[in-house]
Amino acid sequence: MTNQAFPYAEVFAAVEQQVIGTGSKQLGAPAVHEYLSEFKTFADRRFSDDEVFWKLVLVAFYSGFRAATVASKLEVIRRHFPDWQSVAQYGEADIQRILNDGEMIAHKGKVQGCVDNARTLGILVNQYGSFQAFLDSQLPDDSLENLLLLKELLQVKFAYLGGITVYHFMTDIGLNVLKPDRVICRHFHRLGLLESEDQIFKAILEGRRFARATGLPIRYIDIVFVVFGQVKSPNAGISEGICLREPRCAKCSIRSNCAHGDTSAKA
Repeated sequence: MTNQAFPYAEVFAAVEQQVIGTGSKQLGAPAVHEYLSEFKTFADRRFSDDEVFWKLVLVAFYSGFRAATVASKLEVIRRHFPDWQSVAQYGEADIQRILNDGEMIAHKGKVQGCVDNARTLGILVNQYGSFQAFLDSQLPDDSLENLLLLKELLQVKFAYLGGITVYHFMTDIGLNVLKPDRVICRHFHRLGLLESEDQIFKAILEGRRFARATGLPIRYIDIVFVVFGQVKSPNAGISEGICLREPRCAKCSIRSNCAHGDTSAKA
């Protein structure tokens, strides 16, 4: 099936309906809608410099670590990295103090990376007035070329923005990309949109096609597919996802579009 023939809007609507329907059984429909609707406004939001810094901190700590491990330490991490202005002034003694905290994730590379990122953020704020003004100056919405040049620039300037994590950060600050993580790439590969789950850039293009076809923000496309394929998503009322590594095809609303649509699979 070619991309031009693929029923992007219909497939997404079926996934969205199943996510909301499943989550509503536990949380109720209003709570699920409230949780998901937040992700429809990312492209319209103007993030403060401290909000941007916190997203950089999260990217650094989540990179290569189990999400549950980092999530259990968020309060401690926030205590050590309260705002970019304070962190930009940290010296070696401060870094050692953080690493000596028994409650903290003692990873010197991540701690140093957050300090370096605070300093880099400060340089951009001093030069442009705010990080948002720096983003706007790159005209990322004008063309895909501008967006990719910005992606490259962010990788050069900031620590822990690697080939995939840079897209995580860009998604979280409202740019027109999604997070091409293993869940998203698995979905798109099973739907025949990717030849391999390693096609990161193609996954992003396919996410943009879903957004165009539905008229929905790409961040919303991202979160709905993620909830559909995560092991569990308590905030959406999902105790067990559908399109898992071992897919629950008998429960799946889009199995007719999927190369793995074997109804004999785990229910």
